[in-house]
Amino acid sequence: MNVKQLSEPKQKRSIATKNKIKKATRRLISDKGYYKLTSNMIAAKAKIPIGSFYNYYKNKKGVVIELINDFNVCYHDDTVQHFEAIISGLKDPSEVKYSVHELLQLIVLSEHLEDPFYRIIHALQFTEEDILAISAQVRETELYTLEAYLHQVSKLMPLDNIALKAKIIHSTAENLALYIHHLESGHHKEDLILETATMIYSLLKIE
Repeated sequence: MNVKQLSEPKQKRSIATKNKIKKATRRLISDKGYYKLTSNMIAAKAKIPIGSFYNYYKNKKGVVIELINDFNVCYHDDTVQHFEAIISGLKDPSEVKYSVHELLQLIVLSEHLEDPFYRIIHALQFTEEDILAISAQVRETELYTLEAYLHQVSKLMPLDNIALKAKIIHSTAENLALYIHHLESGHHKEDLILETATMIYSLLKIE
């Protein structure tokens, strides 16, 4: 009993300190950018000694990678179960067209993709190999889910080159999300989704 009572406060303090570090990093990376950010800046913003920072993270990248993993978990927890619902609910060829639009809305309109941190993640994958590796793993999971959807579609109507089509749809949806949330396109997002859905109808040969 005594061991448990003594360990709980220490654990709570550790969690609180890590959360302060992550919160500070989130704020600073939006203001300073990744490459101008330093561990000292993070410690100062979190109001902790730099030694305490190094008790939890080797460097700034360690914090950023943990933030990216946290972001990916939240995004997938919110979207995958909805993906599965769309797949399991697809029973008739007449429902395929609507399901494409529903799928695009699910991917593109996720509130997580409105987060400025998403744009930072997207940019860093082109310059940081370990962040690219994380993005590649996430992409594989997303492609697997899209392929599951297309396999369900193929049970209702002829469909070939499923893996290739999944990659095209994934790339299109990813870029559409960036365009809608971060590039201020000037077009209504629902119009953009409808036009993109029309392109996918053509790809899947849906009349």
